[in-house]
Amino acid sequence: MRILLELISFLTVAILLFSITGRGQSMIRPSIEVIIAGAAEQRKAYINEFKNLMSEETKTFEIYDKKGVVKKKRSVLSTFIVYQLSKDDRSIAEYRNVISVDGKKLDEADKRAQDFFEEIVKVDSSKKELEKLDKEGSRYDKDISLNGLTLYQSVVLADNMRPYFEFKLDGKEKVGNRDVYAISYQQTKESPYISTDPKAVSTDGKLNLIYEVDFDGRRNVNGRLRGKFWIDALTLQVWKELRVLTIQPEGFATPVVAVENTFEYQDSDFGILTPKKITYILPRIDKKSRETRREVGVTFDYTNFSRPDVEVKSADVKN
Repeated sequence: MRILLELISFLTVAILLFSITGRGQSMIRPSIEVIIAGAAEQRKAYINEFKNLMSEETKTFEIYDKKGVVKKKRSVLSTFIVYQLSKDDRSIAEYRNVISVDGKKLDEADKRAQDFFEEIVKVDSSKKELEKLDKEGSRYDKDISLNGLTLYQSVVLADNMRPYFEFKLDGKEKVGNRDVYAISYQQTKESPYISTDPKAVSTDGKLNLIYEVDFDGRRNVNGRLRGKFWIDALTLQVWKELRVLTIQPEGFATPVVAVENTFEYQDSDFGILTPKKITYILPRIDKKSRETRREVGVTFDYTNFSRPDVEVKSADVKN
């Protein structure tokens, strides 16, 4: 009987120690500096691995009336390819071969793509390459050109961007069945790398984030970024990001939202999380009331990404 009691006592102590240890481990949380640094490294891995991937993209445009009801809608289905510029081996871009518009299949889409590559190989600069890629992929868009949203994940985590932001750990949340750190961020000072005027950006070769904002003829409208990351607690990969641009034109007592983006990611076979859904909301700002309402919404939906059999680069196209 004594041996049994001693055994029970030992088990009780062991269970108690395990419980204390378990609670202690669950309470251990890396500092926000460690989380941000790890997510920044995962961002670099994303950029390196995302090169030369492809997917099927559905781009949906919605135009809203004053009551917030959709009055116009368009859906554009494309083969989406991450494209290596032939005139600049350090740069990549988004190429879209449009397959159908509003469910209606386009004739000879593959032939058009072949003809396009044969033409783009003749350009003499990376700037002209980018212009042609933009024009080709957005020819059915609703008077709004959006490019590069997939290429550079979590831009505010870039080395040249981070000094202009303050980060705050809001706590732990869930994305699907994954534990994530919810981290909010706020731009604290003007940055040469974030601009609402395409003519007023840094030329030192580092990453720039450009929003073309024209508010009543003014482009310098005190733009600032804020948002939130949902970062995997184990891998420190970003599963989701909310990114908001606010502006505060002269005469406005408080900032107003000018652009809102949400980025959602999915598992892939390449060791990174690839885009799943990206949303872009463009409000209309009433100059008198200073109130906003949704005017344009664009949604990008992606299937699973894969790697083409050959690298997609215009220099490989032979005349």
